[in-house]
Amino acid sequence: MGSVKDLKVIEEAGEEEGIGVFEFSDRYSIFDYGKMPDEIEGKGEALCLMGAYNFKELEKSGVKTHFIELENRDEMKVKIVNVITDELPGEPKNMMVPLEIIYRNYLGEGSSVFRRLEKGEIEPKDLGLKSYPEVNEKLDPPIIDFSTKYEKFDRYFKNLEEVKEHTGFDEKRIDGIKEKALEINDFINQRANDLGWKHLDGKMETALDRNGYLMLADILGTLDEDRFEYKGVKLSKEMLRRYYRKTDWSEEIEKAKEEDLPKDEWPEPPELPEDLINFVSDMYKSACNEWTGERHFDVKPLDELISEDYKRLEKKGLVE
Repeated sequence: MGSVKDLKVIEEAGEEEGIGVFEFSDRYSIFDYGKMPDEIEGKGEALCLMGAYNFKELEKSGVKTHFIELENRDEMKVKIVNVITDELPGEPKNMMVPLEIIYRNYLGEGSSVFRRLEKGEIEPKDLGLKSYPEVNEKLDPPIIDFSTKYEKFDRYFKNLEEVKEHTGFDEKRIDGIKEKALEINDFINQRANDLGWKHLDGKMETALDRNGYLMLADILGTLDEDRFEYKGVKLSKEMLRRYYRKTDWSEEIEKAKEEDLPKDEWPEPPELPEDLINFVSDMYKSACNEWTGERHFDVKPLDELISEDYKRLEKKGLVE
């Protein structure tokens, strides 16, 4: 069970892949807190449908994924593999790659990259940059960043040498993962460009199949995994992050992390205003309609949502 989706195991993974079903919920999570107090109606279906669309389109171009089929609008049947959190086998196969791969096309204000640069944890050259980046600068080529999985908090790696040490993978396999991330980023960029969206960044996960070949896993190219903008409006749960950053709770959470408090001692977040919940629900649904090219939900187009509903929220100070 995860913060926003659950996995129902149909066949356990062993020496070969198993079969599972992702059950997408209307829950959401930010700031590593886990399940937040509100739910966003229709969000689970929108993410599932967008994710399935992406997997189908990628497989048409020869990209291997763990996607099998849609069970329902909010359920996706997938191949599942083993999760190994201790020492990896000498010939890794049929397992999740213990990395989260982040592709960055722009660095927004408050990006973790700027924080890491300011603290001296990394230098521009570690990210393949020739100089210190500027806020909202378009990155060409995009940055491919790596962080851990299966640790208490995600931890970024300074360079590819640290990635190789963490995984035990050789340079060829790490380069293969990086090339795959660039390919996926290009696919999402193209679809976003077709719609007039701006694709800021996103993340993906990979697995190795029974023969040790790379395949895409989890889900990608949705409003939870990626950050998009349309006419200056954030099309992602970044809108909810920004709302909470204006509350005392945001500072309290950061303090709890610094003090390394157990999660059951973290302060509880306040509930969202109903108007904001309703808008974000419609935003997920409308974005899904436009991304997939099918009218899955009876909602306004994004243009109308932004020009009418979003403007009303701006006047109330609920969005920025």
